[in-house]
Amino acid sequence: MTLTRRKMLGGSLLAGLAAAPAAASMAQWQWRHGHGTVLLYDPDLPQARLQAEGAQAWNRAALALEGDRIRFAQGVFAHRPALVRGISRQADAVLVQDVAEEAGYERTALEVDGDVLTWTLQPRIRPNR
Repeated sequence: MTLTRRKMLGGSLLAGLAAAPAAASMAQWQWRHGHGTVLLYDPDLPQARLQAEGAQAWNRAALALEGDRIRFAQGVFAHRPALVRGISRQADAVLVQDVAEEAGYERTALEVDGDVLTWTLQPRIRPNR
């Protein structure tokens, strides 16, 4: 069997297409098993404190949103976590998401329950739109 340029390029294209779902499933695995995941929460929200207690019981990092939100978020994303989940009010969610986007993350989930937002951010695996 001879290797041609066309076969080689076709093989690398298939490998690239297979990488995106693999990266997404890896982030899901890391969240379930507590590696490279962070929960950011507003300590003033009762449901957020409850989630934080649960996260800590499973040895996941749970950080209360406090102080300068921009610097706080920059510190979180400097460690390149695989998945960041948050429970906060809208203002904090917007500020954290802005920092996340600058760091190469995208929002992959958002739930709204009254004033409380539950959101998920993970590294962008698709090109910018």
